[in-house]
Amino acid sequence: MIRLNTHVKKRYTLIILLVVVITIAVTISAFSLYGYIKDVVINEIGKNAANTSMTIAEFIEQDLDSYKKLYDTKEYKEGTYNKVYYDKMQKLFNKLIKQTGAKYIYTEKRVSDDEIVYILDGKGQVLGVKEKMSKLKIKTYNNEAPMYSEIISDEIWGPIISGFTPIKDNKTGEVYGFIGVDFSLQYIQNILFKVKQVITLVSLLVIFLSSIIAYIIFQRVIDREYMESQQKYKSLADNTPDYLYILDKKGHFIESNPQFETITGYSQSDLINKEPSNLILEEYHRIIDNGIEQTRKGLTTRNDIQIKKKDGTILDVHTTLFPMSINGKVMGTFIYGRDVTKIKETEKMLLKAEKLSVIGELAAGIAHEIRNPLTSIRGLIQLLHSGDQIHSTYYQVILEEVDRINQIVGELLVLAKPTKSQLVKGNIEEVMQSVITLLTPQSNLNGIDMFIKALDPIPEIDCEPNSLKQVFLNMIKNSIEAEAKKIEIKLSKTKDDFVKVMIKDDGCGIDEERIKHLGEPFYSMKEKGTGLGLTVSYKILADHHATIRYFSQLGQGTEIEICLPIHADLKNIHKAT
Repeated sequence: MIRLNTHVKKRYTLIILLVVVITIAVTISAFSLYGYIKDVVINEIGKNAANTSMTIAEFIEQDLDSYKKLYDTKEYKEGTYNKVYYDKMQKLFNKLIKQTGAKYIYTEKRVSDDEIVYILDGKGQVLGVKEKMSKLKIKTYNNEAPMYSEIISDEIWGPIISGFTPIKDNKTGEVYGFIGVDFSLQYIQNILFKVKQVITLVSLLVIFLSSIIAYIIFQRVIDREYMESQQKYKSLADNTPDYLYILDKKGHFIESNPQFETITGYSQSDLINKEPSNLILEEYHRIIDNGIEQTRKGLTTRNDIQIKKKDGTILDVHTTLFPMSINGKVMGTFIYGRDVTKIKETEKMLLKAEKLSVIGELAAGIAHEIRNPLTSIRGLIQLLHSGDQIHSTYYQVILEEVDRINQIVGELLVLAKPTKSQLVKGNIEEVMQSVITLLTPQSNLNGIDMFIKALDPIPEIDCEPNSLKQVFLNMIKNSIEAEAKKIEIKLSKTKDDFVKVMIKDDGCGIDEERIKHLGEPFYSMKEKGTGLGLTVSYKILADHHATIRYFSQLGQGTEIEICLPIHADLKNIHKAT
């Protein structure tokens, strides 16, 4: 339910840099290790070649005269000399070759410092010329100490390392010649190549393991941060007083916060993997569908809609739809809803109050001015009526209409009065019985059965009896005019200290749309109705802190529920005398 893109990218970049650094470090270390091993091996081979040459030189120096004779003979140079010393030297060479792994051992007399080295085989035949060995030999003569060369390429032996030791004449102290020993590196190079392969594989393995470890660390850090972020948002979602639910990319319900069930009555299992069409009223489906489409583009929308709770109650909800983004991709939709039913009701009440205020100002301005002329007109009409019986019917109609105008003015004055009701202790059952008594003749005339029943002992309540009588008169007269054949009135006491008055009829009923407008000034469906009777009744009930609800269906009658508090503000209570 959260964006981690920027943070994740930074961490991802750091991980890549870390892997690159590890790769470079391991590569440099691998090359350095290989170079070190190679240098050690070559140095050891060079030392072995030098020590081997020194061993032969020491052997020759012990019998240098025989060596000189052998070296100076024509037969040796031509490879035909077969004397004891020659055989002895050849045996020594062969033995050293086997012991040390040397490729070739040769001897040579010193002629000059710039001579070219001729390599002779066991038979004294020339095998080749080595320029590099010539330089090394000269250096060996000058230093008079065993030395070994760098790697030298040879057409016959391949890469070799040569060791040289000068042969000294112990009598004169001069260098007579030198001993050369060649070691082939072909086998060693194969070993070094394998070592290089092993080092490379180990390096790749280290890099691979380091990358995996870095990735695991990275993933754990991201998972931990994601879980922390999830906990923060979950805590926010769980503790918000409003509901929140999530739809997937297809618009199907997947999750909600605890308040969702509290507000709507639907649990997650009721809607999981379904479209929330049962929740949203049909006329608002298109608005929600358009909002979901906008979230797929990364946009946020806000709308006022109505939802239907599981128990059928309609709620006004202000919804906000915003995208659920994961790693920069829209994976679903958050729908956040705030119940604004009470706010809407308050707005309606304020609108009604504003209308009543306007009516009150109008009534205050003209009611008294109308009543005075009406009184005069009624008196004159009665005077004319007494002296003219011929037009009696006309006079009667005029008087009735004047009385009707006077009644409307009276209702206007009720709305205009800002005075506070003075409440006394009154018996609601007696008030209702007096209303029944007043309306019994009219009900009998229309063939209506009307009766009252107290379901519980009804206590006295804080009220203004005459005002409540006017309310009940309006309600029951409406039932009579709705062509009811039976009117049933029930009184009961609730557990929360209210007296409930139920007025039920079997008249024509009221459609749902009209119920919404009941109590509005000048709203009436009657031919001669003023639309002020219920307005006045609602005002009286509001002064008593009472509530009124209508339950009705066309053709099946109407039921009115009025709840009056038993106890009002003590300041307004006066005991009846």
